[in-house]
Amino acid sequence: MDAAVDAAGDPGRYVEACRDEVLAEFESALQATGNVLFADPLARRQALSTAGYVLDDVAATLRAGKILSGSQSRLHAWEVGKARAADRVNPKASLEAGSLFFRVALARLTCELAREENPASGLFVLVATGLEESLSRRIREAADAYHSFLLNQVFEAQESERRRIARELHDRIGHGTGVAHQQLALAEAYRAADPARASAKIVMVQQAIREIMDNLRLMTSELHRQAPVRNLEKSLLDLLEAVEDESISVVFDVNGDESWVEPAVLEETFLILREAVRNALNHGAPTMVLVRVDIAPHQLTGSIQDNGRGFGPARVGHDGVGLMSMRERAELLGGTVIISSEPGAGCLVELFLPLRGSGR
Repeated sequence: MDAAVDAAGDPGRYVEACRDEVLAEFESALQATGNVLFADPLARRQALSTAGYVLDDVAATLRAGKILSGSQSRLHAWEVGKARAADRVNPKASLEAGSLFFRVALARLTCELAREENPASGLFVLVATGLEESLSRRIREAADAYHSFLLNQVFEAQESERRRIARELHDRIGHGTGVAHQQLALAEAYRAADPARASAKIVMVQQAIREIMDNLRLMTSELHRQAPVRNLEKSLLDLLEAVEDESISVVFDVNGDESWVEPAVLEETFLILREAVRNALNHGAPTMVLVRVDIAPHQLTGSIQDNGRGFGPARVGHDGVGLMSMRERAELLGGTVIISSEPGAGCLVELFLPLRGSGR
């Protein structure tokens, strides 16, 4: 059987005869036009794979005499769409690549058909419609995957933002509220026996309420507080004054050069330490709390040890808002918080944060 008869008996052979040339021309066109898909090896392979699948669809269409498509088109298109979205590739690049391939493939395939002495006109129509249908379907499916990936990213961002707001409310607003409540209770206790001291406590209540108001204003404007932590030791001493209680001894020890710590990391460190101290005072009933911070060029370590009532292993893994807040803040900085406790033996909170090095 000669080639002409063989081709006539199997129209799909028109596609197979020029498949390699079509793919090579398509790849060259991507490069010549500066399409971003060519610059990325994975994106280029995916584009060529898609082109190959479309050619397979066209071959199947020519053999069946009607529009057909491969069963794996949706899976591959979704993988491509998600990859494009993950790499932040503008959809315009994919549309331009699809247009390039359509022009290259249509020109080459119709040229192959025209070599026959009396090519059936219906084959030209099938080639064009088969190309358009297969290619446009894959583009639509990839676009759906692209949008789904981005929607999922938006959802995750919203969840992260909700967690952030919960942390900010708990750590910034909750702390001030707790201080105000504590100082009011002390003012009431001192009112009869020591009016001057009671008045001083009322002043601290007023200061705590002003801090709450300031933090609320800053949170609603999506800003961090106007007076960020610039000196960890001073901020911890201010905390000591705010939680003053004659029955509890709170000791701070900060070692190392704070200039090795970026301001944002210093801020988060203070919030973690403050939450740990507040947990110890509010839930542990200790008589002593020891806070130690060691700062080296590449790591910050902190520990908060109290001699309070402690708790068993079952509660160590229980994440209230405070514990969750400490862990999340540390994890966002690439660090960890470890909590150890036993009933009657107090609690130890350890903080480990990597630093970028002084660079100075």
